Parts: sequence; structure tokens; C-alpha cells
Amino acid sequence: MVTVLFLWMVTFPKDFYKKYNKQIFLLGFVIRILCFFLPPLWEDDWSRYLWEGNLIRIGKSPYQIAPLNYFKELNLSETEIQILSQINHPDWTTIYSPFVLLYFALFSFGFSGLLLKLSYLVFETASFLFFSKGKFNKPGLLYWIFPVLVKEVYINFHFEILILSLLWIYFSFQREKKIIAANFILGLVIHIKIFSILFLFSTIHKIKFKKWKRSWVNWLPYLFSGFVGFLIFYLIYFIIFPNTTDFGISNLFKFGGNFKFNQYYEPFWRIFGITDLKTFPFLLQLITVSVFFWISIDKEKRLRKFLSTARKLDLYFLFGYMFLTLLPVYNPWYFLILIPVLVISKSQNLSPWILITLPQFSYFTKARLSIGFTYFYEIPDSFLLLEATISLICLLWHFKQIFILLYRISNISNIAPKGNIGYGNRN
Repeated sequence: MVTVLFLWMVTFPKDFYKKYNKQIFLLGFVIRILCFFLPPLWEDDWSRYLWEGNLIRIGKSPYQIAPLNYFKELNLSETEIQILSQINHPDWTTIYSPFVLLYFALFSFGFSGLLLKLSYLVFETASFLFFSKGKFNKPGLLYWIFPVLVKEVYINFHFEILILSLLWIYFSFQREKKIIAANFILGLVIHIKIFSILFLFSTIHKIKFKKWKRSWVNWLPYLFSGFVGFLIFYLIYFIIFPNTTDFGISNLFKFGGNFKFNQYYEPFWRIFGITDLKTFPFLLQLITVSVFFWISIDKEKRLRKFLSTARKLDLYFLFGYMFLTLLPVYNPWYFLILIPVLVISKSQNLSPWILITLPQFSYFTKARLSIGFTYFYEIPDSFLLLEATISLICLLWHFKQIFILLYRISNISNIAPKGNIGYGNRN
């Protein structure tokens, strides 16, 4: 219900947010603090965060020791037993990146999540204020009070807030043309979660390729800083634990290859007797219309015009959303990394917020609804079809906007002086 009220607020005019910007920011801040004291909602990833953070502090690597190895220990405290009992897939070693594990080690003393949540709040607030410079616009305030974000981070502990916070710093450095520092931060963001690679486009589109061809050596520092950001914490972790040979990479591939969750397009395609195509048809269509739009623009200032229109139509968001829906797992907190795209583009559309919210239905598994199930994470087809239907409505609305644009472009391109022989002559 809170999220429905939020979606209603998305439709409010800019003047409302301009008038009450300080009050809205304060509201989001207070709600975050209140969420410190709420238990996780149908979520158990937090137990692994706390366990693996404490494991590192006693000098043991979560890449080498699975939680299951401690199940028969006799000298465990009551708190440790409680944490262990709630860890999912206890037979697996960790799949988290070195930076994330070291972060957990710094803020998980005594297996208490309070310090971890506090660190999230300080880091997020500082980075968002650094990005906004104290001037809160409508998209930024919508991010700040987005209930799904607050719930996933400050109730359920999810570390995607590290990605979001670093992205605010990244975009700030980009705006100030501190490209080396920005690329380092982007490399670190991709290190935290590899599918953050979709933000590479934010750097690539700023490259002036004509100059780059003449002086490619000048771009080496920018490339180098990105690689350093991506690799440095692997090196730091290896120095601390020199016996590390696999940073969870094999587990990550195993996870993606053997585990499927919340693929809500699957039952939709099954209705038609078709193998699950996910969003491939829409992705191909979006690529096609984007290419057509690109070639239909005059060469003069083509890139600027294309990027401006792409922001208005949320094309960045659509590509990101479809990229995430090609993954085998649609965890609801994964989609939070698309929020900065909406803030940067100053999107006025409601449908992207709906698309980010939809994966929340994945919490309604058959096990939690006390319905007969074959595996714990099984979701009723009715919920999956509901997600797919709403998602397709939102996507079709976007494509309607895109095709209206293309129709207008085709009309303009067909205009020619009367009596002219050739393309565009209608006489």
C-alpha cells in the first residue's frame, strides 16, 4: 500500500517537490532510521552477510569455508547458532566480491546488523548529498523516498546500496569532468556486481571518437583507472588470504547455471507453447528502432540529439531493464541499480517505477503462502503471470511512444519542395 501511494506521488508536478523538498528529504531520512529496528521481511541473505563478515575477522576466508562446516561445532554461541540456522545454501561458499566481504567484516561486529545499517545510511546520505549539492529535484527525491529501496536496504540489509552510493559519486565526478576518478569508481561498481557493466555506456558516450583516433594514448590513463578500480580489492584480499585461488567466480557460474528464480515471462510464453523467450523480442525491436532513429537524424550534432531523445523516452532504462530480465535470477533488489538512470535522465514517466517494483511479487512464494510446493522458492503461476502482464503493458506503452516518434520522423523526412522529382515527392 505504501508503494501504491508512492506511485501516485510520481504523478505529482515538479512544483510540489520544489516546495516541499526539505520535508520530503527529512521524511526519507526518518523512515530509514525507523527501519533500523524492524526485522528482515521474508529474507535471509542478511545472515550470510553477518556470518561471513565475522568469519573474515577471525582470519578465515568465506571463499574457502562453507557455513555447513560449522554446523557440528560445539563451542558456538547462541547468536552464532541462530545466524547459522538462517543461512541459505549453507553448503555453498560465498559468491560475493572481495570489496563486499571486507565491507561486511568492517561493519558486522557481534553479529549485529545495526552497525551495518548505520554504515549504509551514512554512506548513502553522504554520497547522495555530494551528488545533489543540496538541490533536490523531483527524480532525486523520488529515489530518496522509494519504499522498495528503503525496505530492501534498511529492513532486508541488501548491499545494492553500495552500488547506488558509489554511482552518485561516479556521476558527480563525471559532471565535474574528473574522468580518471569516475572510471575508478565505475570499475569498483562493476567489481561489486558484474551486471553493473551496463553503466559503461555512461562513460563511452562521452568519448570524442574523432579526437580519440588521433590521440588514443591520452585515453590509456582512463582505461587504466577503470581496471584498477575493478581489480584492486582482489589484490588486497589476496594479500590478506594468499591461499585464495577462486574469488567465488566458479560458484557464480554454478549459481547462474543451476538456479532459476522469478522468471515471470516463462509462464507467459508457455501459454503459447513457446520456449521462454524472456524479453528477447522486445530487446531486438528496441535495438532496431534505436538504430533506425540514429540513422534518421542529421549528422550534425547527431549524438547529442540521440542522447537527448533517449533520455526523454527512457531508452537507457529500457535497455537496462531488458538486460536484467535476461538473467536466470530476477531478485527484486537487483533492479534497484536502474534507479540512478531515472534520476540522471530526470524521467517523468510512471512505468519505470512500476517495472522496478514488479519483482517484489517474488516474495509471495508457495511456501510462504502455505500452498503445496515442490521447491522452496517456487512462485505461483498466477503471480508470475501478473508480473508479466503488468510488465508487458509498461513495455508496450514505451514502444507506443517510440513508434509515435518514428512516425513523426518519417513524415518529416518525406517532406520535399513541390514539383521536386525524387524521394519525398508526393505529387
